[in-house]
Amino acid sequence: MTVDDVKSCCDVNHAEHESFEEQSDRWDKLGIFLSSLCAIHCLVTPLLIMTLPVLGGVFEQEWVHISMALFVVPVGLFAFWSGYKHHRQPKVFGLGVLGLLMVGGASVAPHSWVEFFEHDLVTIFGSIFLIIAHVLNRRACLCHRH
Repeated sequence: MTVDDVKSCCDVNHAEHESFEEQSDRWDKLGIFLSSLCAIHCLVTPLLIMTLPVLGGVFEQEWVHISMALFVVPVGLFAFWSGYKHHRQPKVFGLGVLGLLMVGGASVAPHSWVEFFEHDLVTIFGSIFLIIAHVLNRRACLCHRH
């Protein structure tokens, strides 16, 4: 790969590319962790409700969902936007935004709007979309891969 090939692969200043990759990688890893935590929360809460009524009631509270969204959404926005500026892949960016809208929207919408069969499927699928989008974003931000 020549210097001209490297310069044309994205809009990132390649003198600072290593720093960009480290920062992007860190934000995507944090996003993967937070999105996974959100999905696990939604999958485990019904079990907690059945086995531990006191803890299950706490985890099902609206403030828990809003608190998680307050971390997941800004981290995701930063990771996906900075990644998109680098790799220019609208499908990766779109999947991330869809996941953020699902998680963020489900956290503030009344439960009756987003619950299906007593499970927060909107949040679970939103979290899965976020995990996939963060992984794809990390891969796309490695300049030799696009």
